[in-house]
Amino acid sequence: MARFGLIGLLLNALLLAPLPCGADEPVGDAFTDARNPIRILFNGERLDLWSLRKPTPRAIPPVASQAAARNPIDAFIQEKLTAAGIAPAAEADRRTLIRRLSFDLNGLPPEPEAVEQFLADESPHAFERLVNRLLDSPRYGERWARHWLDVVRYADTHGYERDEFRPLAWQYRDYVIRSFNQDKPFDRFIREQLAGDELVASPPTTAAAADALIATGFLRLGQWDSTASIFQEEARLKNEQQADLVNTTGAAFLGLTFGCCQCHDHKYDPLSQADHYRLRAFFAALQPRDDLNVELADDLACLQAHNQALDQRIESLKARKASIDKNDKAAQEALDAELKQVSAQKQPVRHAMGATDTGATAPPTFILDQGDFHSPREEVAPGFVSLLAPGPITTRPPRDNTTGRRLALAHWIASPDNPWTARVLVNRVWQHHFGVGLVATSDDFGYSGARPTHPELLDWLSLEFMRRGWSIKELHRLIVTSATYRQSSHRRPSAATADLDPENRLLARQNVRRLDAETLRDSLLAVSGLLRPVTGGKPRWPHVPLELLHAQPGILEAKDGGDGGRMQGWYEDPLDQTDVRSVFLVRKRSLPIPFLQVFDLPDSSTSCSRRGVTVVAPQALMLLNSPEALRFAAALAEMAQREAGDSAERRIDWLFHRTLGRSPDDKELGMAREFWSRHREIHRPSGDRAEFLALRDLSRALLNLNEFIYVD
Repeated sequence: MARFGLIGLLLNALLLAPLPCGADEPVGDAFTDARNPIRILFNGERLDLWSLRKPTPRAIPPVASQAAARNPIDAFIQEKLTAAGIAPAAEADRRTLIRRLSFDLNGLPPEPEAVEQFLADESPHAFERLVNRLLDSPRYGERWARHWLDVVRYADTHGYERDEFRPLAWQYRDYVIRSFNQDKPFDRFIREQLAGDELVASPPTTAAAADALIATGFLRLGQWDSTASIFQEEARLKNEQQADLVNTTGAAFLGLTFGCCQCHDHKYDPLSQADHYRLRAFFAALQPRDDLNVELADDLACLQAHNQALDQRIESLKARKASIDKNDKAAQEALDAELKQVSAQKQPVRHAMGATDTGATAPPTFILDQGDFHSPREEVAPGFVSLLAPGPITTRPPRDNTTGRRLALAHWIASPDNPWTARVLVNRVWQHHFGVGLVATSDDFGYSGARPTHPELLDWLSLEFMRRGWSIKELHRLIVTSATYRQSSHRRPSAATADLDPENRLLARQNVRRLDAETLRDSLLAVSGLLRPVTGGKPRWPHVPLELLHAQPGILEAKDGGDGGRMQGWYEDPLDQTDVRSVFLVRKRSLPIPFLQVFDLPDSSTSCSRRGVTVVAPQALMLLNSPEALRFAAALAEMAQREAGDSAERRIDWLFHRTLGRSPDDKELGMAREFWSRHREIHRPSGDRAEFLALRDLSRALLNLNEFIYVD
C-alpha cells in the first residue's frame, strides 16, 4: 500500500475497528503507546521537541545577589548570566521607567505631570502603584487589544477584490478591549471566541453573556469572496475559509503551523495531514450569522413591545390612508409625513457578526488529496492533535440546536494539560515587554522554530500564569516588577560582555524598541493635544489621497453607487473625528492607512504574532514632511504658545517635557535656541507668522528624534 492516505487509514482502523481480544485500552499518546498513529507514521521520531511536553514545575534557582532579584524571574535570568560570566545592567532611571512602562501597558507617552509626580514619589512602593494605575486605565485594553487583533487578523472588510465593509465587525474589536480591561481569564477568553454561542443562549440575559456571543466574531474574521457565488465557486471559498480558520486557531492559541499539513503530513513537526482535518471537523457545522441577537432578554421584551405598539399605529395610519380620496394630496402628504415620523421611532434589535452551528449534526469532513477540495479521500471525525489524543472525542451539546464540537475544542485548548496554550500566551506577553520572546518565533513552537533561551523560566511562568487564574494583568505585574525588566538598556562598560552575548539573548540589559505604527501615531496625537477620548464604536475613516483610492478596483466600482450598495468604497469622516486612537480607525484589507503602513503595519489576511521592524527612508519622509506630521507639529506649537509663556527658554523647556518627558541639557538648549533663531529668519517673509512657524519647525524636529520614536 502506498503511503498515500496512510495516516487517515490508521486513524480509522484504530478508532473505528473493534478492539482485539484482551485489548481494552484506548490508543494513548505517542510517547507511551506504540499503537499511536503519529508514532507509527514517523517511526517513533519527532517526539523529542521541547514544546510537546507539558510545562513541569521548576525549582527557583538560588540567587547570588538578593538585592538584584526582585522576584523569581530574576533568579532564572541571573542563573544563566552568572554561568556565562555576564553582569546585569543597572536599573534604569525613573524617567526611563515611567516612559517604558506607559508605552508597554497603555501605548501612550506619560503626561509631563505624571512624570514629575513619579519622580517626586519617594515611597518604596511608587513603582508598583504606577503599574496598578496603568493597568487600571481604560487605555490598557486599547493597547493590548491591538496585539490580539494582529494575531486573529482582524479587519473591518471582507478582502478580495471587492473588499466590502463589515458594518458589525467593530463589536468584536470592542469586545476584545473590554476583555483586556476586565482582565478576563484567558481560558474563558479562549472558550468565548471559539464557542461563545455554545456557552450561552441567545437572547443573552447579561452583558457578559452578550459578550460571549459577540466573541464568536473570531470565527468570522477571515476573508470572504462575495463573487464566489457568481462564478459557482462556493465550494472553493468554503474550503479556503475552513483551512484559514484551522490555521489561525492553531497559530493564535497553540503556536503551531497547521497550514503546513493541509496538503500533506507536516515536513518537520509530529503533525499529520489528518490532524489538520480532524481540527477542521470541529468547525464543520459552522453557520455564519450577521443577525446574531445580542440584545439583553429584558431589553428585547421592552423593545418588541415598543415596536409592536408602533406597528399597530402604522397599520392604522395605512388603513386611514387607503380610505381617503387619493386626489386629496394634502391629506395624503400629511399621512405620509406621520407614517415617516412613527416609523422613525422604531428601535432596531442589536445584532452582532458572529456564528452558531447549523444544528445538532454536522456534515462529514474528508481529508483532501493534496488539499484539493475536488479530491476528497477518507472521512475523519473531529479530534485533537493525534500525538497526544488520537482517540474519538466526547461532545456534550449544551442545547439541541448545536453540536457541542467547538466547545469541546475550546475546553481542550484551554486545558492546563495542553502543553502549548499557556506557554504561547506567556511568551507573547514577554515579547511585548522585551521586544523578543523567550521563544523568538512566537508563532512557531515546532522544530523549525527557535528554542527557548530560558526554558525553565518559560515553564515556571506558564504554570504561575495558570495558578493565578489565567490573569494576564497578574502576568504583567510579575514581569514588569522584575529587576530584569527594570534594567537599563545600556551595556556595562565592558567589551567582553558584548562579545559574550551580542544579541542580548541572556537579557543582561533591556532592549531598545521602536514604537509600532499605531503607538507612534497615537503618541503624536497625544503630545500635540489632538487625541480625542473615544472608547469604542464604529470605525473612523481618515483622509486618504485620491490617487490611492482610485488605485483600488473595488473603490472605483463603488464610485457613484456602482457597487450596488455593497459598501466597497472609502467613507471619509471629518478630520477632527479621526483624531482617535489608531485601534479605532478602519482596517480595510485592500487599502491600509498610508501613515501606518509605512511603519510596518502587518497584513491583516494572516495571523501576525510578531511584527517586522524596518528602518527605511519612507519612514523619515513620512514623519518629517507628510501633511499629518506637519499638522501634529503645528498643533504642538500652538499648545506651546498657549501654555508656556513668551520666553524662548520656557517654550523650549515645555516642548522637551511634552515630547520627551524631561528638560533639555545646556547643549540641547543652546542648539534649540540657535535652531529657532535660524528658522525665524527663514520664515521672515511670512511676517507675523515667522515666530510661530519657527516654533512649529522646532516641534517637528523634536517629534523626529530617536528619543521620541524609540522606547529606551
